[in-house]
Amino acid sequence: MMRRELGSTGMVISVVGVGTFAAGGWMWGGQDANDSKAALHAALDTGVNWIDTAPIYGSGMADRLVGEVLRERSGVKPLVFTKFGHHLQDGARVTSGSRAQVVADCERGLRDLGVERIDLFQQHWPATEPVAETAQACADLITAGKIRAVGVSNYSLEQLIAWHATGLPLHCLQTPYSIIKPQAATALIPWCLEHGLGVLAYSPLQRGLLFGTWGSDKTFPSGDHRGERSDYTGPRLARSLAAVEELRAIGLEDEMGVAQLAIGALLCTEGLTACIVGARSAAQGAALGELGTPLREAQRSRVDDVATRLLADLATLP
Repeated sequence: MMRRELGSTGMVISVVGVGTFAAGGWMWGGQDANDSKAALHAALDTGVNWIDTAPIYGSGMADRLVGEVLRERSGVKPLVFTKFGHHLQDGARVTSGSRAQVVADCERGLRDLGVERIDLFQQHWPATEPVAETAQACADLITAGKIRAVGVSNYSLEQLIAWHATGLPLHCLQTPYSIIKPQAATALIPWCLEHGLGVLAYSPLQRGLLFGTWGSDKTFPSGDHRGERSDYTGPRLARSLAAVEELRAIGLEDEMGVAQLAIGALLCTEGLTACIVGARSAAQGAALGELGTPLREAQRSRVDDVATRLLADLATLP
């Protein structure tokens, strides 16, 4: 599996990592903890060498499950990326970038993950507190040896520029990016490349759509946010599934699956460091080991054509 360096940190990571968003059931319906652990173990067994998690996933359950998996692993441990500043309180999402919140979340992460240092500590969502306050708190944690690198997630270009203007460390951006949500490639990824930041793509398989396993009868259980969104129901879902079938036909020519094509196309993007792919079972975790190869130019061109026509059609649908 390919490895790429994350920004200026010197961390070399595989181009596909496992995300633990499913652990704890937040936004994705019910999830068995043992299935989540099995998914993580299977992914690591394939050569994946980093895990992305966050305290809001399962209200802390995801981080604790990662900690359990780390204790159960022998030999070289994976890198661990977690986040700060975004929590569920009384059913509502609360975001803060205050120094107190940054420090508290770091201490919580160290405890729940059972590590001496967090490899990448990311602000989960932009907050109302001054960027300089958040950046300084993170810089102090680096100096204290509690985190190795700092990142931001869901930042706009303007917000990235504001952090960069502080002169304080920033190593990575995590942003949504897939062949059918390609907006990050327009400005965000080029800016990060120019300024030496790594880029982690989340939802690169469009929340499961591009795994290639859904049929026309696909539905979602109670508590799974996808069932409440137009992209995953009705005519928009039907059109997307038709595009998936086109990708399946392309992949069959080279014995590749839809997910391999979808991730392989992204990995051709200059400036993209890696993709985060969630897994909810051992089978899905094991499948991550097949996703680390960029496409040949001819393959990518055909995938881009499918995605371009899909986007044009989706723009006409409610």
